[in-house]
This record gives sequence, structure tokens and C-alpha cells, in this order.
Amino acid sequence: MEDLAEQLKFANKQLETAIAELLYEQQEKAKRAAELILANIELNFQNEEKEKRAAELILANTELLFQNREKEDRAKELIIANRELVFQYQEKQKRAEELVIANHELVFQYQEKQKRADELDIANRELIFQNQEKQKRADELAIANTELIFQNEEREKRIIADAKKDEFFNMVSHELKTPLTNIKAINQILQKSLNNTDRAYPFITRSNQSVLRLERLIEDLLDVTKINSGEIDLNVSEFFFTDILTQSIDTVQQISAQHKIVLENSVDVFYTGDQFRLERVIINLLNNAIKYSPDATQVKVSAFVKDGQITVCITDYGIGIAKEDINQLFKRFFRVSKIAKQFQGVGLGLYIAAEIVKKHNGTFSIDSEPGVGSSFCFHLPVN
Repeated sequence: MEDLAEQLKFANKQLETAIAELLYEQQEKAKRAAELILANIELNFQNEEKEKRAAELILANTELLFQNREKEDRAKELIIANRELVFQYQEKQKRAEELVIANHELVFQYQEKQKRADELDIANRELIFQNQEKQKRADELAIANTELIFQNEEREKRIIADAKKDEFFNMVSHELKTPLTNIKAINQILQKSLNNTDRAYPFITRSNQSVLRLERLIEDLLDVTKINSGEIDLNVSEFFFTDILTQSIDTVQQISAQHKIVLENSVDVFYTGDQFRLERVIINLLNNAIKYSPDATQVKVSAFVKDGQITVCITDYGIGIAKEDINQLFKRFFRVSKIAKQFQGVGLGLYIAAEIVKKHNGTFSIDSEPGVGSSFCFHLPVN
């Protein structure tokens, strides 16, 4: 029973607690209901306010729509006006550009007209100048023609004079040969009949040297007449080239005690040409080298084959030749005026030598320095 009573008490407490909780919940629900009523009233008020605001917003929106439409209309009008302004501006810009182009064109046309005027003025001056030049040329041609006629007449006179001179040289040379041969023979007889100690022996020796010079001069004069008449012929044969070098050196060395002729090197080849006339070329160059180096004691001879041609050079250490005279040396009867009185000669040796070398299809070259010496070289193509 006690347990039951305890259980009932416990059950009553729980029931009281449950009732208290129910009452509390009822109160809370009542509060919530009251709050909901208030909230509902508030919500209704807010809804009414919202409806008012919505109505106001609708009115405002309608007003805004109207204003926007007005603004759009104004914007469209502004766009159209702006386009019109842009179009007008573009048209004005085009007109301005066209005016600038037209102005440039006018300036260009004016400049072109000015250029044409200047060109016409220049052309007119050029025509006047050309006419003057043509007149000058006509006058010069007339003078040149007169000069040419005069030169032709002078040339014809010179040709006639040269022909007469060559004829005279030829005649004199042949006329001198006979008495000179007799003199040479008499000198040789006298030289053989005298001893080296006789007083007359040096005079006979000197006389023989003079005869040799006269013989060379006569041969030169005869060769010049042959060259001028085109009658000089080559006696062509094959020979050992070194032979003409040694023979020429021996011939000149016999009559020149002061100078030692040195053959530095030689050419061991066979050559086809006129041996006698090529020896005359070398002898002539050696005699010149000795003659024009009176204070020297040596003359050098060198020969070599290079690039398909034989080259022979005769070098002296004498007075040398000025550059302005070198190109004149191979002319007939030319002699350097500064030294003509100091050295004997008629100016034919180099002329004849050059013609002989030319007949062999060869060439000459000269290297010289006044006061130092000269080197005469001739070049012959190898057969």
C-alpha cells in the first residue's frame, strides 16, 4: 500500500508537473496567439502600406515610363540631330579637305608652271649656249680644217723631204762605203806594220775606232732608209739565244776598257729570228750604256724567260733619263737636248733597235732615274 501511495504521489507530482507545463504551454500559446494577432495586424498594416507603396510605385513607374519615353524621344531626336550635325561636320570636313586639296593642287600647278617657266628659261639659255658652242665648234672646225690642210701640206712636204733625205742618206752611205773601206784597209796594213811601242800606233788605233763609228753610222743610215721604205727584211734562222748575248758582249768589251760588262744570267733556249739584227740591238744598247755612264765602271746584262717571252735588260749606272724624254727616245733623230752637246750621236740607234724588235713582234720598256742610271729592256715572244 505504501508503495502504491508512493507511486500515486509520484504520479500526482508528474501530473502536476504536466499540468503546470500545459498551463505554461497554454500561456505561451496565448502569448504566441496574441503576438500572431499583433503580427497579423502589423502584417495587414504593412500589406496596406505595401499596397499604397505599390500603388505609388505603379504611379511613379507609370510616370517614369512616361518620362523614359519622353527621354527616349528626346534621345532619338538628339541622335537624329547629332547624326545631322555629324553629317554636316563630315560634309564640312570633306569640303575643307577638298579645299585643301584644291589649294594644294593650285599651289602644285603654280609650282609646275613656275618649273616649266624656269625650264623654258633654262632651255632657252641652253639653246643660246648650244648655238654659241656650235658657232665656236664651227669656228674651231674651220680653224682645225685649215690647220689640217696646213698639216697635210706640211706632212706631204715632210714626206717629200724625208724621201729626199733618205735618198740622200742612201746615196751618201753608198758613196762613203768605198773610200771608208779603203781607209780601213790602209789602217789595218799600217797597224800590222807598226809595233805597239811606235808613236804612231795609238793614232792608228784611234783612227780604226773612228772608222768603226763611221761604219756603224753608215749602216744606221742605210737601215733607216730601208725601214722608211719598208724594205728591211729579216734573215730568219734558228739560233742559241745565249750566243748573241756573249758575242755582243765580246764585241763591245773589246773597244771599252773602262767598263766591265757583266752577264748576270742567260737564256738557254733556241730562238728563231734574225740573229745579226738582234745582235745589233744588243750592241747598240751596250754602246749607249757605256756612252752615257762615263763615270761608271760596270754595265750589267740579264736575260730570262717569263710568261712566254724572252726578256733582255741592259743596265747602266750613268746620267739617267728624265721622264718627259723617255717616250721620245725611239723617234728618229731624237736626242735629249740637255746632253746632246756632251755626247756624240745622231739619234738613230734606238729608232733602229725599236724597229728591229717590232719586226720580231717584240716590245721595249725603259726604267730610268736621272743621276742613278737606266735599264733598257726588250721583250721577244718565244717561238
